[in-house]
Amino acid sequence: MGDISFSLAGRKAMVIGADSGIGLACARAIANAGADLVIGGIDPGKGGDLAAEIAAKSGTKVSYVAVDVTREEQVAAAVEEAVKRLGGLDVAMNNAGIPGWPGAIQDQTAEQFDMLFAINVRGAMFGMKYQVPHMLKGGKGSIINLASTAAINGLAFCAPYAASKHAVAGLTKSVALELADQGIRVNAIAPGPVNTGLLASMRAGRMALPSKTGGASVPMARVSEPDEMAGAVVWLASDASSYVTGTLVSIDGGVVAV
Repeated sequence: MGDISFSLAGRKAMVIGADSGIGLACARAIANAGADLVIGGIDPGKGGDLAAEIAAKSGTKVSYVAVDVTREEQVAAAVEEAVKRLGGLDVAMNNAGIPGWPGAIQDQTAEQFDMLFAINVRGAMFGMKYQVPHMLKGGKGSIINLASTAAINGLAFCAPYAASKHAVAGLTKSVALELADQGIRVNAIAPGPVNTGLLASMRAGRMALPSKTGGASVPMARVSEPDEMAGAVVWLASDASSYVTGTLVSIDGGVVAV
């Protein structure tokens, strides 16, 4: 067996949805592993400072691009700009997501459902649509999407959110099959509860709902931190996972084992 390397030195990477939380933690880890990086998000006011901070700590080239993933033309432009700055694209993470509006199914609205899918699902689809051609030019690549344990289990009173994450899982597996023999791997991480604004928003919305939520407790008896998602993302981005594609990697403290 040859040496196993988690290094991303020389890689050209993009993380969309990197303003905070999981995306920011993973962006930092990807840069710390050696990749030059473009981070994308919806808060250009702080995006430049985040990029500068990551660059200073990692010693790699890091820059920021504004992108609203609900707008296909913005995703296309952001990917093109990233490729222009980096000189190619080897690694991409599509991380943009929202928790939606917790509530019983009879109280959900079409507008809320459509917004969830516009960000959580179309964001991943548009990302891959414009990332893949550049990876094909290079002959290899790794794409990591953001799913959830809600893509594996149900999540009572968050049905549209769970549906959106099931859709991300389906996109991930299907695109992985399309590209499996072309050097491009496509996977997703499936986090359990993570200490982010998304979790706080979801929990606040569910507090006012009936107590029978159907959610399993966490066997490890704690909520994870965003940094705990980053190791799996670096692994999926690196050659250490060279035979892994079409997979959802659960990072959940044992939730899906219950």
